[in-house]
Amino acid sequence: MSNAFMNWLCRRLIDSKCKQMGLVKSSINTVDGRTVFFKGGQGPDMVLVHGFGANKENWLALAPRLMRHYTVWIPDLIGFGESDRPSNARFNIAEQADRVVRWLDAVGVKNFHVMGNSMGGYLAGTLAANFENRVLSACLLNPAGVKGAEHTAIGRAFADEGKIILAPSNFEEYEKVVGLCFNGKAPPMPGFMRKYFGRMSIKNKSLLDRVFMEFVNPDANVSLNEMVEKTTVPLMVVWGDSDQLVHPGGLAVLKQIKPEIVDLLLENTGHCPMVDRASLVYKAHLEFMPAS
Repeated sequence: MSNAFMNWLCRRLIDSKCKQMGLVKSSINTVDGRTVFFKGGQGPDMVLVHGFGANKENWLALAPRLMRHYTVWIPDLIGFGESDRPSNARFNIAEQADRVVRWLDAVGVKNFHVMGNSMGGYLAGTLAANFENRVLSACLLNPAGVKGAEHTAIGRAFADEGKIILAPSNFEEYEKVVGLCFNGKAPPMPGFMRKYFGRMSIKNKSLLDRVFMEFVNPDANVSLNEMVEKTTVPLMVVWGDSDQLVHPGGLAVLKQIKPEIVDLLLENTGHCPMVDRASLVYKAHLEFMPAS
């Protein structure tokens, strides 16, 4: 069977599963292009923001739990997943946050809770700082953007050699990235589905390279440290102690800046706790921001 047919089949299977969960897929156009997103649940609005090279499907383990108390909005950020990839888009973190707000304006969401992972955690912190009149709370999972934290091996490879390991050029490299995210213990997934996500990532490599360079450029971005210091929005930071992509020492750095942060270090957990520790993240968030 052709890759095109398999892509279509995988997409249909994913969307069908999401619909069974109560997540409806929609899209809307703004000046930034077409954003594809899931929406489901009931209650106050909560926005879930994926990380670099990821997509809205990263939240499927956690979303059904949050939907008991929230209306969740889960976008593919511009440049990722099924959303548009405009050639003129810029990807420093402030511009990405501005795009998220324009999308929220378009769908009619004013005040919201936000949770983000990795680059999405950095973005969530930026939203909390730059739009604190709209953000009710922010939960950052293994966030990027912390200045002064120790480098992981992945971070050193980029700092020393300019290697962007997280933008794979073939399926072998993609599998390595998945292994790094989950410390070699990736959640079970049918092989044909993993290949689908691999093809999407590999196809997007040139853009991923550009996105990475723009959002990690210290001259074009305000650090998460400064965003955390600036905001008055209630903050929670969760980190996996075995994160191989963004060093968990960043948690202590942020806690020192703002001691009132609610912090949680998860044992034997990698870079994506909303996937492999969804239940723990849900319970921790419920304690941080009790359901009304």
